[in-house]
Amino acid sequence: MASALARVGIIGMGPTGLITGLAFAMQRHRVLAFDADPNRNQDTARGRPPFYEPGLRQSLRKMLSTKQLVVAPDTNSVVRGSDIVFLCVGTPSRPDGSMDDEALIAAAQSISEGSSDRRTRTIVVKSTVLPGTTESVVRPILERSGRAFQIGMNPEFLQEGRALNDALAPDRVVLGVDSPSTARILKGLYQFAQGPILVTSIRTAEAIKYATNAFLATKVAFANELANVCETLGVSYDEVHRGLSLDPRINPRFLVPGVGFGGSCFAKDVRALVAASKGHGAELHLLPAVLDQNETQYLRTVDLLEGEVGDLAGKRIALLGLAFKGGTDDVRESRAIPIATALIKRGATVIGFDPRAGPKFQNEVPEMSLAESVREALSGSHGAIFQADWPEFRRLTAQQFRRWMADPVVVDGRRILDPRKMKGVRFRRIG
Repeated sequence: MASALARVGIIGMGPTGLITGLAFAMQRHRVLAFDADPNRNQDTARGRPPFYEPGLRQSLRKMLSTKQLVVAPDTNSVVRGSDIVFLCVGTPSRPDGSMDDEALIAAAQSISEGSSDRRTRTIVVKSTVLPGTTESVVRPILERSGRAFQIGMNPEFLQEGRALNDALAPDRVVLGVDSPSTARILKGLYQFAQGPILVTSIRTAEAIKYATNAFLATKVAFANELANVCETLGVSYDEVHRGLSLDPRINPRFLVPGVGFGGSCFAKDVRALVAASKGHGAELHLLPAVLDQNETQYLRTVDLLEGEVGDLAGKRIALLGLAFKGGTDDVRESRAIPIATALIKRGATVIGFDPRAGPKFQNEVPEMSLAESVREALSGSHGAIFQADWPEFRRLTAQQFRRWMADPVVVDGRRILDPRKMKGVRFRRIG
């Protein structure tokens, strides 16, 4: 069993690595962390996390002050000072959709080179990787050093916007292991978890992560497709959804229609599954359709707005919510990017606002102007599209829309506003 003061190493301090490391530190484990990006390393060491997550800054500063979490100067320091090392590096999409494992290979090589003593270390892949990657890519690199390693795979199930809570109180833990000894060590590390702990083979643990994201992405695409059908046929999606939810076989979560899914996981992981299957000679049908549906869904909001406003050329349009969802500053795969681009192509002047993601988003769409408040974005606008579900957006009233906007036309792309309270507003939403 891992003791209450296990020495844990984290390589990669993106959202997965930093949150994971903090959670272990808050459970009194001693954590050494390092990121290949020197700016990220430096900022984190000074208590300035490189991304926004509720509660992150305060927790980071506390763990740094108590030295439960220490930012290391290099990978070798992490390896030498740890018994369990987590690989938390990114595995982005290549242009063809396949998984890019370059960062993972580099991290594994640095571990192999950094373990100078004969202690047996447990190396855990927490990056999202295709089934077989840990054993066919990571293990051979580690074994070249001639030193003893135990290998595990521990997929993350963190929801951005509540990731720290998810890490501290996981609803389930999946451990892919190569031996009973590895299982004992990792179960000891997660002894604080109240949810079930599933121990599987390494390949199965890798597959569970992809299966989860592919299924959730499919639910979102299905909800959007069904909402579009309901709209076409003049049926209320709300009533249909209520009826669906009465079926005990159907979980109503992730069946809320909108502009489509974004973020760092769903699209990337579905693309990787499609590309990997194709590379093995298997042609998938459902998952490519999920991606296709998501790549056009955002246009529903633009078309609904245009249907109310008319020609968008010369019109001032407010785009509210620039991160891929509320509670984060992550703009990866945000549906606000193609929405803003489509509006600009149709001649609109786009004024965007997000409580956290504004500067990052403007790097993606520099042609868009950035407002410093909801009111500034809405003032004088001829229409507004809601793209992310920030709590302050939910509190907006019909009176504010009528008072601030040149023409109170609102398209709710996340179904966060109550249409019954939108008196005097030309209000539309998907479904």
